[in-house]
Amino acid sequence: MASKMAKQIEAKAVVKCKEFEVIEGDINSSLWLMITPDEKLKVVLDYDEYIEMMNLLKKIMKENIDLKLEKEILSAFPIDYEDVRAVVLEEMKNSDKSIKEIVKKIKTEHPNLFYNIEFDKLF
Repeated sequence: MASKMAKQIEAKAVVKCKEFEVIEGDINSSLWLMITPDEKLKVVLDYDEYIEMMNLLKKIMKENIDLKLEKEILSAFPIDYEDVRAVVLEEMKNSDKSIKEIVKKIKTEHPNLFYNIEFDKLF
């Protein structure tokens, strides 16, 4: 069972403790600090809590990217936000450029997706 769970989370090692000593705290805690034989510290976390934490991190990262994407697109004055977003997302799949660089490129290649606001003429 441990090997199957390790594959799900792409763990590099499965360790079975034969003998251990609780130096401090409660053995039933879901979070442990483990000292390896070479005196390195490792964090041991309950499997279900680890999965929950990873899912939460993925959600936060997605929200972060969505906010950066929205900010960058809206700062370029799109005519239709959803159209520009779709083009930017497609371009992101094929590029390792930053969101800012991609929006700038799309604005250059597809000027019809953006309002042409010349601030010099406004003031």
